[in-house]
Order: sequence, then structure tokens, then C-alpha cells
Amino acid sequence: MFQSVLRFCGFQSNVVTSEKLVATLGSLVAISLCLCVTAFITDTTGTMAILPSMGASTVLLFAVPHGQLSTPWAVLAGNVFSAIVGVTCAQYIDNIYIAAPLAVAVAIFVMHLSHCLHPPGGATALAAVIGGTSVHQLGYWYVITPTLINCLILLSVAIAFNNLFSWRRYPQHLMRYQEVGYHPDTRRIEMRHIHEAIARSELVIDASDKQIKHIVDLADAILHEELSAGFKLESGAFYTNGKPGRLWSVRQILELHTDTNSAKHLVIYRVVEGDKKGESDYCSMQEFVEWSSSKMQPKKVQQENSAR
Repeated sequence: MFQSVLRFCGFQSNVVTSEKLVATLGSLVAISLCLCVTAFITDTTGTMAILPSMGASTVLLFAVPHGQLSTPWAVLAGNVFSAIVGVTCAQYIDNIYIAAPLAVAVAIFVMHLSHCLHPPGGATALAAVIGGTSVHQLGYWYVITPTLINCLILLSVAIAFNNLFSWRRYPQHLMRYQEVGYHPDTRRIEMRHIHEAIARSELVIDASDKQIKHIVDLADAILHEELSAGFKLESGAFYTNGKPGRLWSVRQILELHTDTNSAKHLVIYRVVEGDKKGESDYCSMQEFVEWSSSKMQPKKVQQENSAR
């Protein structure tokens, strides 16, 4: 029941302490620079209206640097296009109760059309309408100063800071994910398949193709770990697949070759009964565990073969 409540609420997964500290430090540096620049360009009221959207962008760039909503195009185009929409609404619609919601709504539509969906863009558009006299006086300069300048500051800090850490390479295109190993279920899935699956799903997914492929491989690795748990293979022992009729066979393990990478453990075996009797071959330990249903004793092998 408790787990169901957490899933319903969307309780987020935990991250390591180092990740939390790095995100905190990076955001501190980035938003401090933005605050100084914005305060220099506008007065206190203008700063208070504009800076919140940059604060939201900072969260994405330093807490979720590899999300699709955090890409350089999303940060730049999402904020800039939204700023243009916001200023336009402020200049041509006198009623603030119409201009403000319309600015946010149109900004979302424009970001969708230009493939640069960035949640802080909504705040950027809104600030252009409700930011007060100092913001209104900027007119379309609001798009350049401070919106574009702030975005460039954030991106510069994000690239310089995040790339100090191998697990936070930014933009996410620079990330190189370590191969998890040999996975019979997922080795044929390529990046183009992931990309096409995302396109067909018609969902807004805040993850890259590489991230999703990496997660699929990890999930497959966990599955194989669970299948292998408690199933100890022994050299010289007999194992059966337990399948009916002609598909039934018994293999005897001749040799076990281990490797530092568990995915490269090999099993050399001989088929002693049933399908392909007398043949010898090899496979990965994971494949052998999945093929096998149970361990057998030599006497039982003979009995089952006689019964067939």
C-alpha cells in the first residue's frame, strides 16, 4: 500500500550524495552570476520578476543535466522564444488578465513547435507581462538583455562545471555510457529503435535515446542476475532444459571459464542425451542458466531417457 502511494505521488529515486553536492555548488555559481548581470541591467523589481525563470533553468541544468528539457537548444530557444511571445503579449494586450495567461499558453505552443520545450520558458514569458515598468520599458530588448545573456551565462557555467565530472558530461551528447555487458534480450536493440519507439509513443520523455538504451541494458542485467542467483553451475555436472518431446536434452558441463567481466563467463558443454546428442558447444553462463531448468544426477538422466 505504501509503495503504491509513493508511485502515485511520483516519489523520486534517490541519488548519491556527491551528485547532490555537485548540483548544489554548480547552481550556486550560475545563479550568482545571473543575479549580478540582471541587477545591473534592471532595477530590483525587474530583477525579482526575471530571475525566477533563470532559477528554474538552473535546477534543470545542474540537477538534471542530461534531460531533454535541459539541452542547450531547450535552454536557449525555449527562453528566447518565450521572451518574444511574452513581450508581444505585453505590448499589444492591455488587459493583464488576458495577456499573462495567453503569454504562457502561446509560449508552450511555440516551444512544442520548435522542439525546445523548457518549463522555465513559461516563467520567462510571464515575467515579460507582469514584471512591472522596468521590464516593460525594455521592450524587445528584454529578449536580449537579460534573457539571452542570462541563458548564455547559465550554459557557459553548465558546460564548464558539469564537464569537470565524467558522469555529468554536458551536453548529454558528450556522455559515454559504459557497456553493461552481453545481454541476449537487448543486444539487437539499437539507438534507432529507441528513437523510433519514442516517436511512436507520442509521449514527452525527458530522457535521451542513449539514456533509455542504458537503462534497458541495466534492467536486462538485473534480470539475468536474478535468474542466476542461487543457480550454481559445477564442472562435470548434468543439467536439463526440461522441455517436452524431441526438444528435451541433457548437457554435461566440461569446463567453466571465468572472466573479470561476469558477462563473459563461458560454459563448455557436451549434449549427453536428447536433442543433438553427442555434440559439444559453448555459450555464456547467462545463456546456460536460462536454458537450464534443473540439475540432474547421472542415474536420473538414464531413467528419464529410458522413459522417453
